[in-house]
Amino acid sequence: MSQQFHYQNDTRVISSSLLDNSSAEFCARFRKFQRRDTQCQAFVKRVIMSRLFKIIMISTVSLNAFFVVLWTDYNTKYNLFRLFEVSELIFVSIYSSEFCMKLYVDPINYWKDGYNLLDVIIIVTIFIPYGLHRFKGKHYPYLNIADGMQSLRILKLITYSRGIRVDGWTDLQEQLDNRNLALSRTFTIIFILLATFIFLSMFVGVMIIHTEASFKKFKLDLMAERHMALMGEKQVILRRQQEEVSRLMQMQKNADYKSFSELVENFKRTLQHTDPMVLDDFGTSLPFIDVYLSTLDNQDATIYKLQELYYEIAHVLSLMLEDLPQKKRSQTSENSEET
Repeated sequence: MSQQFHYQNDTRVISSSLLDNSSAEFCARFRKFQRRDTQCQAFVKRVIMSRLFKIIMISTVSLNAFFVVLWTDYNTKYNLFRLFEVSELIFVSIYSSEFCMKLYVDPINYWKDGYNLLDVIIIVTIFIPYGLHRFKGKHYPYLNIADGMQSLRILKLITYSRGIRVDGWTDLQEQLDNRNLALSRTFTIIFILLATFIFLSMFVGVMIIHTEASFKKFKLDLMAERHMALMGEKQVILRRQQEEVSRLMQMQKNADYKSFSELVENFKRTLQHTDPMVLDDFGTSLPFIDVYLSTLDNQDATIYKLQELYYEIAHVLSLMLEDLPQKKRSQTSENSEET
């Protein structure tokens, strides 16, 4: 028994030592690993760090935020549905390309930056509605929550804006401390609060208000334009009708007959007593007969109901007459005889 236990301990020690050796060897090889695509890596890194790339990403995020705001209006979403779908594909492609490029440049240190992790969270949030559409269907009850989370895309601006991240204030504060300024920290904190939070929030609010006002004005102008177009179509139709009436009047004036009644009288004179005629009058048409028969049926039903009501009234009056005293009955009979 002791020999078996000693043998198990030896095997565990050997396996653990082998695992440690393999992991150490893998780490050593990984550290010594050198990429063969250094030129491509350097090129992609220059593209990512370029000013043009940052401008493109900031413009893309801002335009995407504007489209997300317009997506909340049903009429705009219904009228510009195809535009929103194409723009959504373009935005998702740009975000995915940015993620792949940054991950390609530095696949290890990429995960050590908090702003990169924020970008990853935003990308995961972007793909949540697509997954729900794919696996849960379009009528999933929590799909609106996933669509509402798409407003978090605006947070990608934090990565490209030092003003929003409040970077560089530590170096400035260090210089102020070296100059022995007493209220430097208070000034820095107040300036950051006013400039970054209050003024930025006011700017965003003013932009939203102006955007909403311009959108309402656009809707009013569109409604007015549609109304003018409708009125123009009505005017065209009325003009055509007037031209048609005037044309008919002119044809009547140019005809040999002075009026329509004269035309009918002349036509009657050409008829013989033996000529067959098709009578298609309102009183002899099938719809009129159908309506007339249904009306007679309703009249018969009404008379039948009135008769039943009359019989019920007579029965109630007879019961009331039987319940009267004998004197009142005799008085009523005398009164009836006198009358």
